[in-house]
Amino acid sequence: RRRRLYLAWARRWLMSRSLADAAATALDSNPLGDEESRKVEKPVANSARCIELARSLFGIEPLTGSVRDLDSYDDRNFYCKATSSRPELKAAADCHACGDPPGSFHFVVKVHNGVESLSPGFIECQNLAMELVRAAGVWCPRALPSLEGRQIAFAEQPLADGSVRRHAVRCLPYRPACLLGSALPGAALLRELGGVTARVSCALSAFDHPEAHRTFIWDLAQTAAIRPLLPLLAPERRALIADTLRDFESTVLPLSDRLPRQADHGDASL
Repeated sequence: RRRRLYLAWARRWLMSRSLADAAATALDSNPLGDEESRKVEKPVANSARCIELARSLFGIEPLTGSVRDLDSYDDRNFYCKATSSRPELKAAADCHACGDPPGSFHFVVKVHNGVESLSPGFIECQNLAMELVRAAGVWCPRALPSLEGRQIAFAEQPLADGSVRRHAVRCLPYRPACLLGSALPGAALLRELGGVTARVSCALSAFDHPEAHRTFIWDLAQTAAIRPLLPLLAPERRALIADTLRDFESTVLPLSDRLPRQADHGDASL
């Protein structure tokens, strides 16, 4: 199965721009500007719109009162408990059926920000990475097929300024749980977290995709890009972060060409 997944993204890779072009574009772009655009182009949506998208794009029927707006940095994410007659939405690994009513399942409807919606290749990169992680035996969401059989659907949605944009929409299975920050960090939990993080890194060790090569403020390799934000910090924190940046620029950057790099999950705290 992993071989089939690799062949799938390899074919798309050959049809896309080269890695060299992608890297050159990343070096010429502004990571802080990209980050600001993501927040400005966060779509405006409510629970009623989530229900419309769930029905029309994915053929799921959210249960009354179950839709909940989830916290999100630059997208709009909605949890819902829903029923569906589509068997392709109910893989064995995702069968977290609710008891009330029988046959209902947990889903998330995700409406992407305007920046990512203009670059569906990046969303495809995420989908392929998730499939590899699942194939390695680590549960994570998967992009569920729309009624048209596509992992990425699209819908018109307004921004805060009233302008209407074509936004990418995905539906994903949801596993009910609490955030790591809400749990007591005992030795067993931390050991499990470390194990899962390592398995995810191993699953992605050979993964590559043109859209994985981009300028991104959360990429640790691009830590120095946050220097313009130092004046926004309180003096005591500014000094601490400035020292860290100097260490990074003097110690890490000179070795960057020799350090291993790979796609990874950089937010294991969730």
